[in-house]
Amino acid sequence: METNQTFSPLISAIRGAIQVGEDTPEHIDRAIARLYETLLDKNSIEERQVAMILITQTGDLVSRNPAAGLRKAGYASTTPLFCMQELQIDGMLERVIRLLVVTNCPHDMPVVPVYLDGAERLRPDLIL
Repeated sequence: METNQTFSPLISAIRGAIQVGEDTPEHIDRAIARLYETLLDKNSIEERQVAMILITQTGDLVSRNPAAGLRKAGYASTTPLFCMQELQIDGMLERVIRLLVVTNCPHDMPVVPVYLDGAERLRPDLIL
């Protein structure tokens, strides 16, 4: 069956990562808030457009759950958050939090991944 409709995705997913300076609640809180704010800003997304956020952190970050830090900063009060630990891989970058922000709206422009504070080494091919 043929159709003349153009397809526009109903969701977008944007990824980002940040390397945290130290494993303290304060450092994790600042890092996750900065990463999230930057990701929203660079992609011209309003928080109300976020459908859910997947968060991972490396096993050496144990002093705070980044989701708690995000909520403490006043974000994602009604957004589902799902946190998990990164796989332990030899040679992996230490003290890293990653986000996958899923929006429930079409994104007409290319998404801009955000890598901060040393996490740029994870995906140099995506750095603009």
